[in-house]
Amino acid sequence: MDMTIQEEIEQLVLRCIAADGLKACPKDFTFLEKYKLKGLYFTFLRAVTEGRTGLFLEELDLRAKDTIKWNIFPTGFPLLRQKYGMEGKDALMARLYLEERYFRELVEQTGMEERP
Repeated sequence: MDMTIQEEIEQLVLRCIAADGLKACPKDFTFLEKYKLKGLYFTFLRAVTEGRTGLFLEELDLRAKDTIKWNIFPTGFPLLRQKYGMEGKDALMARLYLEERYFRELVEQTGMEERP
């Protein structure tokens, strides 16, 4: 399946959420609504601000993973790899709405080597 660079970014974000839970969600309402995560994400934020931990947050993460699992497709991220190869990490990070730590996920999943 050919994807646009935006679809590859969304695939990366979905994989990060599946691996790391709702804390990996971007603060992008369009994305949250598209993947039916908005309610779960706001419940997660409210729980965190109230100091809730443990099983409740784990349950929210499991519900998020269950919600997105049908939207994760196999990809080698060819467009993101190309952008990284041609323009470097800074240009790629400008396209991603992920925190810096999730760049590592892309590097690991694509076999790219992080440039110094």
